[in-house]
Amino acid sequence: MYRSEWFDFEMLKFMQAFLRPDDHFLDVGANTGLHTLLASTCLTRGRITCVEPDPKNLRRLHHLITLNQINNAIVHEVAASDTSGHIVLEGTDVFARMTPGTNAAGEGRAAQVVTARLDELLGNTARVDYCKIDVEGAEWQVFKGMTEWMQRKNLPVVVFEMNGSLRAYGHQGEEFLSWLRAKGYQLANYRHSERTLRMGPPYDDNIFALTSEGVELASSRIPGLRIQA
Repeated sequence: MYRSEWFDFEMLKFMQAFLRPDDHFLDVGANTGLHTLLASTCLTRGRITCVEPDPKNLRRLHHLITLNQINNAIVHEVAASDTSGHIVLEGTDVFARMTPGTNAAGEGRAAQVVTARLDELLGNTARVDYCKIDVEGAEWQVFKGMTEWMQRKNLPVVVFEMNGSLRAYGHQGEEFLSWLRAKGYQLANYRHSERTLRMGPPYDDNIFALTSEGVELASSRIPGLRIQA
């Protein structure tokens, strides 16, 4: 990570600079826990909520949490989506993703997992200060499952991956980004070496979605941060 050799280097460095001890970090698509592990070094009094459906990843995630004595982490063994029910999860490790329109488990290469809307899963949780979403193309479904949170402005900063996988679900990238803008989010990229949050396109694979409050929080929390239009 510190040699800038990890895929999510910019995202991780932003998170490390942004998080405060009492914050709530939501890790959607927690995988084996890289982001959760880093967050645990920042949130000494706060809490971490992990959402991960893949059985293999879950075993590793629980092991990481136990090994590192992360006592403020809760794991929800579900796939975040826009509906509650079941869906097929195909693939393994970082490439595991929900299969659109499928309701029964595949033949040996897929598993049926529970889906849940984050609005319902998190209930009356007061706030999520920072959220990371990495679900291999199902990002829009995840956002649609927490629209109540978005409307209450309890989700100031979200970073998500957009690498072309949206097309597998019949969505176009710009359509999705326009929807986020309509919900009150500004979209940006972060450059750690320059301490710059660049607002507007073109975007990298990891996009930051921030409310007006989120932009203000980033400015106040990250020393020397420049907001570039």
